Amino acid sequence: MRTTIVALQSKQPFTVAPAVAFPSGEFDVVVLTDGPADAVLREDVTGPAPEITVLDREKWLAHLGFEGPVEVVTNDEYCLAECARLRAELGLAARHPERPAAYLDKVVMKRLLAAGGVRVPRFHAFEPVVTAQAAEALVEEIGLPAVAKPRQEANSRGITILRTPRDVRDWLAAHDGETGWQADEFVDGTLHHVNAVVRDGEVTPVLVGRYLGPLLGLDAGRILGGVTEQESPFTAAAHELNERVVRALGSQGSFVVHTEFAVNPDGELVVLEVAGRAPGALVPELARLHAGVNLEVVSLRMQAGLPVPEPVQQDLQAAWLWPPVMPGKRFHEPGPDLSGLTSEHEVHVRKAGREGNQGESGVIGASVLLWHRDPAQLAEDVARACELTWFA
Repeated sequence: MRTTIVALQSKQPFTVAPAVAFPSGEFDVVVLTDGPADAVLREDVTGPAPEITVLDREKWLAHLGFEGPVEVVTNDEYCLAECARLRAELGLAARHPERPAAYLDKVVMKRLLAAGGVRVPRFHAFEPVVTAQAAEALVEEIGLPAVAKPRQEANSRGITILRTPRDVRDWLAAHDGETGWQADEFVDGTLHHVNAVVRDGEVTPVLVGRYLGPLLGLDAGRILGGVTEQESPFTAAAHELNERVVRALGSQGSFVVHTEFAVNPDGELVVLEVAGRAPGALVPELARLHAGVNLEVVSLRMQAGLPVPEPVQQDLQAAWLWPPVMPGKRFHEPGPDLSGLTSEHEVHVRKAGREGNQGESGVIGASVLLWHRDPAQLAEDVARACELTWFA
């Protein structure tokens, strides 16, 4: 009898069609979402669209009465705890991190990491609530600039850089009495990520990458992006750091771990955030090109108890870019001249880029994927792509 795969989604769209992980010839796939149906898949996703049911989250369990075997999976940060709960309710094997809060709550996460000897930023937890009187203690505890952020969010939602004592006072006053906030010291340095597959205590390295800069500023016109790192003593150190992260947060379960860290001016690797799921942006595609495995596909299949390929280095370096489209701008055919790029590349122009940005700030206008065997040539092409005029 065919297995029904129930894929949960709320805020983070799938970056790959579920049929890639669960071929239609073998599985029936249903997506449950409490968000809009047209946001289940990211715009650049190709392949057959899954069956989508829009339903309030409290009704999800009652909807799972399918004939035959059922597996419940997700790669949405905002569904991970619910997915683990539903799997437990159905008597399915626990395949998410054994302690979900360790990978979801940034305060719990940093406390466990620090206790495990992993360098993290100085941080302040607003417990039980934010108080407007905390400004002096906050500045003394973590210094300035500081980074205010929700304890449980993803995709840089809700982050504010507090650069001055006035910024701190204004932010505290605006959030006085609210729960679920924390603040970190601002860690200056280059930003990186390291990814691995975790299977009941065994950590298999996949990919180390470098972000082109902060993952903020798209609304003001900044191109976001990242590039893979060549194997080196640095990548070895990053993978070793990731193993210590997993040991500190919990290694039981079958999941992908995505750790973001900074290298500060003293050369320390400082862990900023960790996710017990496949990363977003085009990082899963970078992993496919660089190591032969799409991290989102791996994450979904492992949750369903299905085999996944081992990562194998492909002798390819890859990069991704998200050029923003600013208000009043749009993509004009034939678009920027890409003939000067030596790297192979794929470009998807998003709806806001094609039809024009009618909003008040920059949004993602295009997704660009580049790859080459020569990392120096790839770096040149990334720089060239960033200098192009994408929207006018």
